[in-house]
Amino acid sequence: MTREKYDYAMTVRHLLVGVFVLRAVLPLFAQSAEDEAAVRARLAAYAEARNKRDAHAEAMCYTEDGDFRSSLGPFVSGRAAIEKQLTVNDPTYHFNLEITRFRFINPTTAIVDAEVKTGTSKGEGLLVADYLVVKQGNVWLISAGRIATKPAPRPASGNGR
Repeated sequence: MTREKYDYAMTVRHLLVGVFVLRAVLPLFAQSAEDEAAVRARLAAYAEARNKRDAHAEAMCYTEDGDFRSSLGPFVSGRAAIEKQLTVNDPTYHFNLEITRFRFINPTTAIVDAEVKTGTSKGEGLLVADYLVVKQGNVWLISAGRIATKPAPRPASGNGR
């Protein structure tokens, strides 16, 4: 085999390997984009149910054994307890969730950080929230929700830190 034919054969081999690698890797990126969209849709459905004051629909966004804790209430576990904890009767209640950070821990688990504006006609609060979202079958559900009052910004110190 001449040097030209050898170089040509190696080029073709490298191109074929590249094609096979791309065919193997591209679905992983597509899956992540689809999964991220599904997680975001789940949290949007949760926020919508929260705004409608539909605690049952909110609880259904959680896994059967999911848990929830806010700075204003006790730790609760299970959909029935979550539904009871999230029940709001004030018709002026509102809830705005804005995702600030999103990360897959593995193909079936994501951690989502959010900032939340919530309140009633009596006042509004700024909160921070963390959601652990898991894939069960083909469905993404909240496994754990943690909500706390957003801390005030730290004042700038005079020592350059």
